[in-house]
Amino acid sequence: PAQVALTGRVPTKVKGPVQKGQMLVSTEDGMARAETNPKVGSVIGKSLEDFDGAEGIIEVVIGRT
Repeated sequence: PAQVALTGRVPTKVKGPVQKGQMLVSTEDGMARAETNPKVGSVIGKSLEDFDGAEGIIEVVIGRT
């Protein structure tokens, strides 16, 4: 079963490059991606670390961006 987090520091599957401090939004396949100008209400959380691969897991702060 999938796990759900409502708040806190959470390991999150990401796609594409992410820089620490960037806002993350969801992708169509349930992962997150960095967004420089996210629409209001679309933000999942804020990246707590850099990532430069195609897909991976990084720590994200949820609910207190």
